[in-house]
Amino acid sequence: MNNKKLYVTGAAAVLISGLLLAAPLTGASAADKAPSTSTKVRPMAAPQTSTAGAAVSVAPGGNGLATVACPAGKIITGGGGQTSGFDIFFTDSYASGNGWTIRGTNKGTTAQSITPIAICIG
Repeated sequence: MNNKKLYVTGAAAVLISGLLLAAPLTGASAADKAPSTSTKVRPMAAPQTSTAGAAVSVAPGGNGLATVACPAGKIITGGGGQTSGFDIFFTDSYASGNGWTIRGTNKGTTAQSITPIAICIG
């Protein structure tokens, strides 16, 4: 079996049944060309921040709901939460208005807590 490397530039390549089929190379390869002197600058994205809400205690065998809102001038982009132990788990986690809501079920024998976290941008 031939283990030579094939570099394809400017040609369409198709992968069929593990075989690489490509148009023949012509002219200089990408390695032979001088590097470009122009550099495109991407605008920086607004920084994301996480905002934690207040911890909500959930009684043994109970369910709890916790919500956190993004600070003024920021927009929700995602979220989640934290639990205080292994006996409590999330049953819901979703965007709600300009914040994040989580719901937890406590399967343990002692009170546990859930804490919502919103990921905000702006």
